[in-house]
Amino acid sequence: MSDGVMMIDAELRLVEWNTHFPEFAGIPSDMLRVGMSMEEILRLQAAAGEFGDIDVEAEVTRRMALLRTGGSASTIERRRPNGRVLELRRNPLPEGGFVTLYTDVTVRRQAEEQLRQAQKMEAVGHLTGGVAHDFNNLLMIILGNLEVAERGLKATDLQKISRGIEVARSGARRAASLTQRLLSFSRRQPRAVQSVDPNELITNLTDLVRQSAASNVVVEFVLADQPWMIQVDPNQLEIALLNLVINARDAMPGGGVVTIETVKFARAAMPNAAPLPASGEEFVQITVRDTGHGMPREVAERATEPFFTTKGDGKGTGLGLYQVADFAAQAGGHVRLDSEPGIGTSVTICLPRLVTEKMEEASRSLLADASRFAGRGETILVVENEPDILAYTTEGLEALGYRVLGAQDASSALMLLETTPGIALLFTDLGLPGIDGGQLGHEATRRWPGLPVLYTSGGPEKAPATEGMAGQEGDYIVKPYQLSRLARAIRAVLDAKLPVAARDPA
Repeated sequence: MSDGVMMIDAELRLVEWNTHFPEFAGIPSDMLRVGMSMEEILRLQAAAGEFGDIDVEAEVTRRMALLRTGGSASTIERRRPNGRVLELRRNPLPEGGFVTLYTDVTVRRQAEEQLRQAQKMEAVGHLTGGVAHDFNNLLMIILGNLEVAERGLKATDLQKISRGIEVARSGARRAASLTQRLLSFSRRQPRAVQSVDPNELITNLTDLVRQSAASNVVVEFVLADQPWMIQVDPNQLEIALLNLVINARDAMPGGGVVTIETVKFARAAMPNAAPLPASGEEFVQITVRDTGHGMPREVAERATEPFFTTKGDGKGTGLGLYQVADFAAQAGGHVRLDSEPGIGTSVTICLPRLVTEKMEEASRSLLADASRFAGRGETILVVENEPDILAYTTEGLEALGYRVLGAQDASSALMLLETTPGIALLFTDLGLPGIDGGQLGHEATRRWPGLPVLYTSGGPEKAPATEGMAGQEGDYIVKPYQLSRLARAIRAVLDAKLPVAARDPA
C-alpha cells in the first residue's frame, strides 16, 4: 500500500503497522513495537515536532482525551514539518480500537491550488479592460479637481478650494480601494479563515463586481438588514462571487439584470421537504441571480463538475462553478443551483452562521473609541523614502501627541536608533531603496531586542515573519493609509508590547 497504516486495540496499544507508517508518522521504525501505548506514540511525534511548537505533555493529554471519547474518529488533514500534507482517516473497529490510514495528499492539494489560481487569473483577465477604464476616470477626477482647487486658490474662493480638494480626495480613496482589491484578489495566498460580514464584503467588492459585468448588464444588490457573521476565507468568497457574476454576464449576451442578495434564515423555519446538507441551525444565503438563457436540467446537474463548460473553445476553463462549490464545502456549507431555460439561473451559497458575533461587535465598539489612539509622548521613528508621505505622516502623528523622527533610508534610520534613546516604535515602509524595510526591521530587532516594528507597503510585499515565530507575519498596515487607521495600528502595537528604548545594541 502507498498509505501508512496503524492498527490500535481497545486498550489503545499498537497491534500492527505497515512499512509506510513510521515515515508518515515521523517516528523511527526501530522505536516501534507491538503493545506500545498510544501515549508513547504521540509523545514521540510531539517531541519530533510533528504537531508544531507546543507543550508536549499538554498536547498528548489533549489527544488522548479525544481518542478515549471517540472525538477524533473522522478525516483530518495535517501538515508535517517537512511541508508534506497528510490526510488521516481513523475508523473504529467492532471489537474496540481503530485503524488509521495516512495518505500523502501533497500533490493533490498543490493541483487544487493551481486550479484555483488558474480560475482567479481567468477572472482577472475579464476585469483588466474595465479596471483600466475606471482607473483612468478616477485619475481624471483627482487631477481635474486639483486644478479646480488651484483656480479657486488664485481667486481666493475658499468654497471652491474646499470642494475641489474633497472631490479629489474621494476619487483618490476610490482608486486606492480599487487597487487594493485587485492586489488582494490576484495575490497567491494560503487559505485564511476569519469572521466576515457578508454585506460589508459585497459592498467593498462593488467596483470589481460592476467591472465583471458588461456595460449592458445592470447589477442590483438586495442585502439583508444586520446580517449574521460567517467564518470563511474572504479572498475565496470574493473569487466565488466574481466567478458567479462572470458566468451570469456570459449567460446574457444581449444584456439583462444580475442580482446579488443576502438572506439569513434558521433551519427550524425550513419546510420538511427541503433538507439542508450542512451542519448548524442558522445560516446566511448569498445568491447571484441572472435573467439569462438558463440551462436544461441535464446541463445544470453537471455544472459544478471540474472542467465541464458549455462555453466555446478558449472562452472558459470549466472551473468557475466547481470552485464555488469547493469553497462552500470547505466553509461547512453547500451550493444550490436553480436554472430554467429562457428564465435564468440563480446560484445560492449557503453558509453557517458564526456564533461569536457579539465578540466581533464588542471589538468594533472598542475600536470606535478614538481617544484610545492618541499618543502619550512616545517617540516614533518613521522611515519613508517619499518626502511628501514622510511629511504627511510626521505632521499627523505629531498632532496626535507623538514625538516623531524621520528617515528616508535604512542607514539613516539605524543611525537615529544608535544615537536617540527612548524610541518606542519603528514604522517603516517595506519598499525602501537599497536595504529594504524588511531587512531594516530584522536588523533593528536583532540589535534592540523587543523594539516594536510596524510595517507598511503600497504593493504586494508582505511583512516579514515575527522574530521567534516562524511563518507568522509581523504588524502591517496597507498604503494608502488614513491617519486615523495608522493611529489605531500604532496604538495597538504599543499597547501590546512593552516599549523598549533603543539603547546600546546587543
